[in-house]
Amino acid sequence: MTRSFSVPLLDLKREYDGIREELLAEWERVFQRMHLLKGENVGAFEREIADYVGTAHAVGVASGTDALLLAVRALGIGVGDEVVLHANAFVAALEAVHHNGATPVLVDAAAEHFGPDLDQLARAITARTRAVIVVHLYGIPIPLRPLLQLCSERRLALIEDCSHAHGARWRGRHVGSFGQVGCFSAGVVKNLGAYGDAGFLTTDDASLADQVRLLQAHGQRRKNEHRLYGFNSRLDELQAAVLRVKLRYLEQRNARRRAIAAFYRERFAELPIVLPQEPADGVCVYHQFVLRTSYREALQNHLKSVGVDTGIHYPVPLHRQPAWLEHYFGRYAFPRAERYAAELLSIPVFPELSDAEVEHVAAAVRGFFHHEAYRSGS
Repeated sequence: MTRSFSVPLLDLKREYDGIREELLAEWERVFQRMHLLKGENVGAFEREIADYVGTAHAVGVASGTDALLLAVRALGIGVGDEVVLHANAFVAALEAVHHNGATPVLVDAAAEHFGPDLDQLARAITARTRAVIVVHLYGIPIPLRPLLQLCSERRLALIEDCSHAHGARWRGRHVGSFGQVGCFSAGVVKNLGAYGDAGFLTTDDASLADQVRLLQAHGQRRKNEHRLYGFNSRLDELQAAVLRVKLRYLEQRNARRRAIAAFYRERFAELPIVLPQEPADGVCVYHQFVLRTSYREALQNHLKSVGVDTGIHYPVPLHRQPAWLEHYFGRYAFPRAERYAAELLSIPVFPELSDAEVEHVAAAVRGFFHHEAYRSGS
């Protein structure tokens, strides 16, 4: 195979080129008004994203990490409390627990999806457990029915981290509308991404939304009147304007991601790789398309040699991170989380890929596994 293509894992410039005029027009309106914080676009985006997700309330914040941090704080979780989460999640979920003074309790990933192992999760719950954080990794919604039932029975809050899953649905509803709160990053690489850091929360709980609004603005309901000690975590007007424009195209762009994923699935069906399972009652949005193979390094090197960029999300699970080993309970064995960390490889799936580029990626993956050299890792 000749190197006739150079296919990036992500190309934000292509998306920008398609919406440039709309974005610049909206930004010009913002600059003319110079109402840069808590302006018209922030309020409008909060209403529009709540309506899209299907919740009564949404609150824009400065990042997805802040969304998690403020959600945990607004739920009253702190010192002496425990929160359960799966070890293959991104570190932001753990940071939200840690920085609120609560204790994170890790469980292994499930065998059939990228969420938590439900049996381990049930055994991890103690009298101190207050919440479960579940992450819809790679844009694949986790089957929520057993988790919702368990949280209801044990009277635990369910926090959904939907930072990879803007627009993903389970049983006809958007993720972020099932738990007490949904937390979303809208960082630059996300399916719905700003041109800087941004995030938001969704909830049906008016008191929780109100508490987040206090926490995000130094505890102020009125200027210089601090009802509590909070943070500075606001979604700014320029990024809200970007998100409003991009929200109009989210369904269309997610559909393209699903079409690319379906093509990959068909082309990879007989290969010795594990593809992510699509829940029968879910709609995936493929923030990443991940392959699982014990030949990851050799495959990645081969793809690079033929002009295909790849990524690894995430190479070190939470219980193997230096920060965990310093602050918590030493080494654990979570074999599925460790296997995912060692074997998952992300290939290009962003919506602006051309059909020719998608075919090139698929042919490159197939070419690697159809060549006997892969067995020796060369």
